Amino acid sequence: MNKFTFYHVLNEKKENNIEKIFQEIKNQIIIYHRQFNLTLKSYKKEWNDELKKNDDSYEKQRKKSEKIYNKAIEEYGNDVYAHTYADNASGLSVIAHQHQSTKEDIDREYKEFLDLYSKSILIALYSLNESELNRIAVVSSEILNKKIKPSHFDSRNYLISSITYLNLVIEIETEPLEKYITSFTQYQHLRNGIVHNSSKFKEDKTLKTIQSKFKDAISFNKATGNLRIRKASFIKDYFQIIKEFYENLLWQIDLSQDSIIIKNGLNHWIKALNDKAEVEQFKYGKFTEKEKLLFFKVKSNNEEIRDFDLKITFKKSENRIFELTDQTGDELINEFLNYEKKLEGDYLVTVIKPFDFIYSNYSIKILAY
Repeated sequence: MNKFTFYHVLNEKKENNIEKIFQEIKNQIIIYHRQFNLTLKSYKKEWNDELKKNDDSYEKQRKKSEKIYNKAIEEYGNDVYAHTYADNASGLSVIAHQHQSTKEDIDREYKEFLDLYSKSILIALYSLNESELNRIAVVSSEILNKKIKPSHFDSRNYLISSITYLNLVIEIETEPLEKYITSFTQYQHLRNGIVHNSSKFKEDKTLKTIQSKFKDAISFNKATGNLRIRKASFIKDYFQIIKEFYENLLWQIDLSQDSIIIKNGLNHWIKALNDKAEVEQFKYGKFTEKEKLLFFKVKSNNEEIRDFDLKITFKKSENRIFELTDQTGDELINEFLNYEKKLEGDYLVTVIKPFDFIYSNYSIKILAY
């Protein structure tokens, strides 16, 4: 076993309480998403099986009826009503109508199932999001020993009050989260109508905005006020929004706490090189949703290796890419970084893994000097 791998086997990275909460949230979202996908897969299979059973039954009846129909046509010869007599005798039109009617009944039943199941998942995801945001606010207030608590804010809307608390008291930047918060309020509007008014809505500005956003994924009956979820993409979009939101939220919380999580990850990673090494003078050169550029100095605190600087870029990519430029001229540092290159950054990726709710690949570039 390589000595650097040996270090990671023996030394597990310690997580702080905020990091643990986000890992638990990530696990919950994974469970919900997997349940949704498995149920959809089963539901689609049952739907297709019933349609096939109906088609097979129709084909058998049609073949028998066609023989009767053809025989009747021969018997009636050139009679102008031959087709009508043959159709009545064979029942071809009747079984075709029954086949189509049964198909429509099957489709209607499974579309209603999709609507009901999608609404139950929407309600569950909304509750999860609301309760976890409140928990994050509470734990953050405890960690930072804030006198103002989340309970001092309006508890009638945990979604908005938790975001407001994190912004005003914990002092996280919420502007990068606004697009997600807007989406959450739209889902909140739907959730409230589903729970409190049996999926009946008034055609207001919010509902029109949601309709224009999701188009064919939902439908609204103006006469009855009934809203129906017609496509699974509606819930899939909700999962994506929640994942992106929590990923960005954790980055913003970490920024507000002097990058404690990212620096802890870097320190754990660099100590595989030397257990006395420390990350110092950490800063971001670039900070966007898709790309993070990190600058920091590695203080060795011993004579085995010299101090050196690192510039590391993490950029979301379709495939894992690893590029290394080592200008340190140090044999041990070179061995450490080249082993990471051999692994295509497997250990280094654990530094940002707590933030990754999407399970992205990364293009990683390292400059050591």
